[in-house]
Amino acid sequence: MFSFSTEQTVYEIQGVRFGGQPGENPTVLFGTIFYADQFPEFGPDERKKAEGLIDTHNEMGALTGNPAVVDIFIETEEDIRKNIEFVLDRLPGNAPFSVDIPEANVRVEALKYLKEVGLLDRVIYNSLNLGLIPEELKLLRENTPAGAIVLGYNPKDFSVDGRMEIIETGAGMLEKGLMDYADEAGIEVRLLDTAAVPFDNKAAETIRAIPVMKNKWGMPVGCSFHNTVESWQWLTRYKKENPGAYRVCDIASNGLIVLFGASFSLYGPIESARLAFPYVAMVDKIVSEGAEDYFGVLPSGGHPRLKLE
Repeated sequence: MFSFSTEQTVYEIQGVRFGGQPGENPTVLFGTIFYADQFPEFGPDERKKAEGLIDTHNEMGALTGNPAVVDIFIETEEDIRKNIEFVLDRLPGNAPFSVDIPEANVRVEALKYLKEVGLLDRVIYNSLNLGLIPEELKLLRENTPAGAIVLGYNPKDFSVDGRMEIIETGAGMLEKGLMDYADEAGIEVRLLDTAAVPFDNKAAETIRAIPVMKNKWGMPVGCSFHNTVESWQWLTRYKKENPGAYRVCDIASNGLIVLFGASFSLYGPIESARLAFPYVAMVDKIVSEGAEDYFGVLPSGGHPRLKLE
């Protein structure tokens, strides 16, 4: 169990709380939709399936107490409006969502759209990273999202120090650290992502960086550790005959990071909601019980420990 001497900031976006001491607030779970090859075609049957996936994700969040954030994958400019509009039609109230956009030029166009339709106060920008371009920074200043994932990916150094360096100084690849760029853009809510990497590339440092970053910056920290599991070549071969083994490892990866102090997890494909939410809720209950016993940290209202007796 962890407790941090550094004051832990708790951010809130549209009622969803991020961060705090382990055991204080429930782990926020991001489920991704419209990722590559999920829907090769998008006819009526696929549309109905996608609606059901979003509804299930939301329902599991309400059931367990773990806030559910839909992570909208956007590959091209053409995907911006249609993907965001589709998801927003299924979200309750003013629920926050994240936009997961690999290409900087597409992120620029997405910012323009989000400003145009008045959604900036609900969006989590995924992500502020090494690929930041000047036009993107300019647009972020003018169209500041409610929050951003700050990605500690450093291709030159996968150690904990290397991941922190890209956030703090730019690691010689950016003029400034990503934290400074977040300051410039006026992004207050920062979710630090320790950047999952494949095994044998210092994958353990992905997890070890969680308590180190929380202790240094006092901000919410998490990652998408399922990506490490997904890249495991042996498991990819093994799951052809034993698919259940893959599912166990994939879902368990989300609880593993919570034990090390993670405040959020990008659990992967939204199809995993029915498994990911109960598993993380169980780990949240364990962490909360230990946090109260050892450190006097009480769970907030709606926490799985209180909700799922």
